[in-house]
Amino acid sequence: MTAASLEEVLHLRDHADLTAMGQYERQYGVLAEGSLDGWQDQPHASEIPAEEFERLWAEARQTLGARSQEPALLTFA
Repeated sequence: MTAASLEEVLHLRDHADLTAMGQYERQYGVLAEGSLDGWQDQPHASEIPAEEFERLWAEARQTLGARSQEPALLTFA
């Protein structure tokens, strides 16, 4: 799941360090690069209204933001 914000990524690029950018990308994912052409040909692909996209994007941001607040799980070998 990805819910990165172009505005936030640009701000981090211009005002933060690589550690902050890495933390953001681990939390919200990485923005897609390249062309989006051809998505219509993918199985189960369909258009959704802008309002539905915004609702789903906000839900993903909330979920990913909550995950960053959870304590890290430790694993031992």
